[in-house]
Amino acid sequence: MGSADGARQAPARVVQALAEGRSMTRELAADLLTHLPELGSPPEQRLLDAWVEQAAETLLALSDAFEERLLDLGGSLGTQERRGSRR
Repeated sequence: MGSADGARQAPARVVQALAEGRSMTRELAADLLTHLPELGSPPEQRLLDAWVEQAAETLLALSDAFEERLLDLGGSLGTQERRGSRR
């Protein structure tokens, strides 16, 4: 019989994959923003900076989507992130 509130149960591996994806995309965005090369040419530098910022924003948006899905599934973010941070 299903639960009274109609919530779906997700397999643990799905919750873990979503949590790992969330953590990884946040880490990648942070790494990307900390490794900005200096090109020297102001116009080229502005283009590169804009591209890096857009890529980081895209990664963070993907991370937010993972988090929303985890919340929809009722996953435990705190438990999953503690596991991922031990690597």
